[in-house]
Amino acid sequence: MDILKRYFYGQMTPEEETRFQDWLVAHADEAEVQNALMEIMSEMEQENTGISTDAFNAVCRSLGIDLRFRKKTVCRKFRIMLAKAAACVLLLACGAAAYSFLVPEPQTEWKEKKIPNGAYEELLLSDGTRLHLKAGTRVTYPARFIGKERRIFVDGEIFAEVAKDRKRPFLIKSGDVSVTVLGTTFNFKAYDDARCVELLLLNGAVQVDIDDKTRNRHFALEPGEMIQYDRECGKINLKDFNPDMYGCLNDNDAVHFFDLTMGDIVADLERRFDVKIVFMDESLANFRYFAWFTNGEDLDRILDALNIDKRMTFLKKDDVIYISKK
Repeated sequence: MDILKRYFYGQMTPEEETRFQDWLVAHADEAEVQNALMEIMSEMEQENTGISTDAFNAVCRSLGIDLRFRKKTVCRKFRIMLAKAAACVLLLACGAAAYSFLVPEPQTEWKEKKIPNGAYEELLLSDGTRLHLKAGTRVTYPARFIGKERRIFVDGEIFAEVAKDRKRPFLIKSGDVSVTVLGTTFNFKAYDDARCVELLLLNGAVQVDIDDKTRNRHFALEPGEMIQYDRECGKINLKDFNPDMYGCLNDNDAVHFFDLTMGDIVADLERRFDVKIVFMDESLANFRYFAWFTNGEDLDRILDALNIDKRMTFLKKDDVIYISKK
């Protein structure tokens, strides 16, 4: 007990510290050692010898000690963590000087990029990942990535060219959908107010995780595969497509609709062209369409192409387009 106190309160020479660290790692599983460690931790907290409470709690967490249940022994991961944490714990008695070692580096600054309707922009992230942001999209991202993962939050549609980093996966979170990648090119559409979430994978590999309130579902996609998730009914479709035909997904002149309802298509068109479109007959919103445009077609040409079955009529009045049943 006394020698443990000398170590944790910084009362050893550098040579003694090195020898004791080796001994501590080797004997960490022994009940006597674990009990002594718990006692010292309790003593440190009670004395609060100039130590930040946050710093103290961070050290306990890194060692696997649950402060709510002090009578429990140090968990098994203590042996693994001890070698890295021992030097940090030593600095607890140094007060503020120890804080920077004990607590993870402060969270990076978070930024937000919002693209207005009718616009399109590109965003280069700190790791070299390039995002092509479609109309009405909002992205929340860190000024620089810190830690073991690269995480961003998306409400909208992006074409992503993710920089490769096998040690740090790239994570996209959008409501109940998460996408995990290493180095990949894909198009991801997940507007908060849209029914359909969609991902098309051009190259690389991704994992799509969906939490639909009843269960978690996981899908691993390969190039040439796409996934569509209907948030309203929970239906999930996996489909194939030819990536060579859709290499221009990063081009703002290109727009695609893969088996989407007219309701979702109209929402996309409103964002893309910054217009208001109203259904005079709501039944029209449920019809589904496949359509692909690559030459910068305007709104009138897109609506005419979608009306190939001639079931709709369009009337523009006071900058609003009304869709009626023919």
